[in-house]
Amino acid sequence: MKVSGLKKNRQFRLVYSEGKREVGDKVTICFLKREVEGLLPGFVASKKKVGNAVRRNRAKRLMREGFKDFRERFTEKGLWIVFIASQDMRKTSFHELKKDMESSLLRAGLIS
Repeated sequence: MKVSGLKKNRQFRLVYSEGKREVGDKVTICFLKREVEGLLPGFVASKKKVGNAVRRNRAKRLMREGFKDFRERFTEKGLWIVFIASQDMRKTSFHELKKDMESSLLRAGLIS
C-alpha cells in the first residue's frame, strides 16, 4: 500500500511553524491538527544531518515503513505529521527506529 502524504513546501512550512514538536533520539516528529479528515505524513532527511542521497533515501524509506505499522493506531484522524531523521541510519536497525518512533508518538499522545 502506497503512503500518500504531504507534498508541497508550504504544507511542511505550516507544520513546522504552527505545529507541535516531539524530539526522539533518532526521529523528530512535528505535527499539526487539521479540520480536514485524513492523516497525511511527510518524511524528511537532511543532507547536513544524514548524509548523501543514498543515506537520505534509506532513512526516509525506514521511516515510511515504520509509519505503516502505526497508521491504524492514531487517535486523531485530521493530522499532518512530519517525521525528520535526526541522524545517519546506517548503524540503526529498523526495530530501534520503530521503537523510537513509537515512544515519540506515545509521548505526543497521537497513538494509543
